[in-house]
Amino acid sequence: MDGFQRRGTDSIALTIPGLRPGPTAIEIKDLVLHEFTFEGSPVAASKLHLKQLSEGVYEITSTAYAVGDWEFQVHDGAAGYYGLGEHYNTLNHTHEVIRNLSQDNAYSKGAGTYKPIPFYLSTTGYGLWVDTTAEAVFDMNAADRYEVNVSVPAERLRIVLFTGPEFPKILDRFTALVGRTILPPYWAFAPWVGRDYHRNDADVREDVDKTRSLGLPASVELIDSPWSTGYNSYEFNPKQFSDISGTIKYVHDNGFKLVLWHTPWINNKTKTPGEAGFADKLDVESSNYKEAAAGGYFVKNEDGTPYVGTWWKGEGSIIDFTSPTAKEWWQNQVRKVIKLGADGFKDDDAEGNFIGPVKFADGTDQRLMRNRFAVLYNNAMEELIQKDLKGNGVLFARSATVGDHNIAMLWGGDNEGNFSEEDGLPTIVTAGLGAGLSGMAMWTADLGGYFGGAEPDPVNFMRWTQVAAFSPAMEVLNTKNRGPWSYGDEALKNYRKYAVLHMSLFPYRYAAAQQAHKTGMPLMRALVLNYQDDKQARESRDEYLFGDDFLVAPVLHEGTQRSVYLPAGDWVNYWTGAQAPGGKTVVVDAPMDVLPLYVRAGAVIAKIPEDVMTLVPSEDSGNRSIKTLDERRIYELIQPFTGLAAKTIEDFEGRTLTRDAGSLKVKGKAAKVTVRWKFGKVRSVTVNGAPAKLLMDTAGPYVELSHTDESTIEWK
Repeated sequence: MDGFQRRGTDSIALTIPGLRPGPTAIEIKDLVLHEFTFEGSPVAASKLHLKQLSEGVYEITSTAYAVGDWEFQVHDGAAGYYGLGEHYNTLNHTHEVIRNLSQDNAYSKGAGTYKPIPFYLSTTGYGLWVDTTAEAVFDMNAADRYEVNVSVPAERLRIVLFTGPEFPKILDRFTALVGRTILPPYWAFAPWVGRDYHRNDADVREDVDKTRSLGLPASVELIDSPWSTGYNSYEFNPKQFSDISGTIKYVHDNGFKLVLWHTPWINNKTKTPGEAGFADKLDVESSNYKEAAAGGYFVKNEDGTPYVGTWWKGEGSIIDFTSPTAKEWWQNQVRKVIKLGADGFKDDDAEGNFIGPVKFADGTDQRLMRNRFAVLYNNAMEELIQKDLKGNGVLFARSATVGDHNIAMLWGGDNEGNFSEEDGLPTIVTAGLGAGLSGMAMWTADLGGYFGGAEPDPVNFMRWTQVAAFSPAMEVLNTKNRGPWSYGDEALKNYRKYAVLHMSLFPYRYAAAQQAHKTGMPLMRALVLNYQDDKQARESRDEYLFGDDFLVAPVLHEGTQRSVYLPAGDWVNYWTGAQAPGGKTVVVDAPMDVLPLYVRAGAVIAKIPEDVMTLVPSEDSGNRSIKTLDERRIYELIQPFTGLAAKTIEDFEGRTLTRDAGSLKVKGKAAKVTVRWKFGKVRSVTVNGAPAKLLMDTAGPYVELSHTDESTIEWK
């Protein structure tokens, strides 16, 4: 453990390779953790156990006699602290106090979050994780400009340090230890269609029919609340859906998968539904409430009776997932709708707001359950997806922390469909980038905002569509039940343009998801992640890298112009082909249908044809009239500024593509390949040494070939 040692009677020191001093007067040669206390009493360094877990990963632990309040300080005055979960107000948490608690805050989010992660990255060159699901507090140089102060309730204190100094290396080491993104099935990467509520079967079928008739790609139909006889009875409501079996079949037959909303609550007193026409359609007490109460499956009061709490659908009790018996009973309830054809679930309302004087079956102190409840709930659901659906399903979760942050897809909760700096479009970009810096690689938000305004706002919807196209998933859902067709012809045309682009980039996006699965690198990457020594990159929170090669600079206001910071490197405007050298800020025009978008010079962008409308295989749907993923693959070559050294990438199916200034070599799985020179000028092409026909359209010159095992394309 060279460089990791006790120093004096009260400190632990760790040597950080490549340590970067902060902008303040503080002089740091090593990272020093000190002033350890438990319940206000000093804890000597000799009581702290030190261990190196792997290269660049170091652990400090100490165990007390009971759950109590631990506190320690980190001597650091960094230029920036990043991570700590999904936060809507800022990326850099310097001089902030962050509470590690999951909370549902409608409208203005402040420093709140649905997804707290007790891990941060410091520009000094290290990462720090406190292994807890409790309500820890991180004072990031707020009280003292040279000290990070952390307090956490625990019986066993566990701190893990990660050296870098580069952020990607730190994130790699952190996610290798705590878990990386699960890869969902292909179909989850196509656009999603949903409503806040469906009144009947006809509403569901209308979503399907309009999506297909308007030429909008999609693979997922989301049925939100309500849909059951009583909340979380897991019995489809015949007063709402008169032919649910037929409707589910219709969804599947048209190349969609079905995702259902639910929560961990079962109601004993449902409030009168606010949805029009639902006042007399739901049971006041859910049909399975008494069975769960009698079986002891709920979290309990101290006297052993079921805990009854208030949530936004009325009053009810929550499943005690610390009890194996209760978890199994609940999973059997969910299995009722899996057997009917549900392909995925939207896990809602697990933010732990219930926590109080309650008891859990495994005896866990309630202070430690503040965020752990969501972990147990989400993981119980994921077990069903892996077992019953054989992995061909998806979990879409709102609340998370370390232990379930690596499930397939996370969404950003309830945001407003406007340009508000407190809860609108700008905040979801910040939140998504913060999630990625915290090890949550597959984060998205309700396209257009969950809270819809009194009237449709086509300008906001268009700009939100452009952001969503460059996120892991495009999911339309709002309180006004508006679809992409509800905002006028211009907004619909814009949606089609970007939904088609989103779908065509599926190979690129899935390869980025595979990278997240292997290294922890998120799909949406704050500039600081790759350029932590660049002051402008550290301060940027309104543009981002998407995968390795795209630079996305969305318009987050009502204007049609914005400044874009181009970090180091050579960039090409994806729409015009204009060259844009990095290391400077440019002002760009952005008409309503244009997202400022750049791509690395010399990149190879993997795509599929734009006629693909679903990623559900035809053998699943039985429908061969809807274009789905087939053997056609497109490789878009972005022209370099000058010469290009050979570079190799791997696509989502394991093919290797080696490119230099005048050739592309493709090795691997057979496919019908199109190679396109975007904005390139090509006079002649050979394929495996033989002259090939050079074709041309509005997107540039291209060549088509039947690739088998190895193909070489050369051009002049």
